[in-house]
Amino acid sequence: MFQQTPDQAPLPVGVAVLRPLPRPASGETIELLQHLLEEALAGRVTGLALVALHADGRFNLRIRGDATTESNQMGVAGMLAGLQKMVLELY
Repeated sequence: MFQQTPDQAPLPVGVAVLRPLPRPASGETIELLQHLLEEALAGRVTGLALVALHADGRFNLRIRGDATTESNQMGVAGMLAGLQKMVLELY
């Protein structure tokens, strides 16, 4: 069955079906990651809370850097709620 790694969120059976996406590399994804790396190397990005969707349907949830500090907990939660709203309004 499904082997969950520590950085993958559990997904109850029957809630969603994630299918592989037969697509080439996403240029906009690569551009964003390169930009964030440049910003992090310059010290302007100090934390991340992200979801990575893999072509085979797997996903990873990661929180790193200043996004993990106690003083930023509510701010990060609010940003993730904003991200959820953006996703729900895509279509």
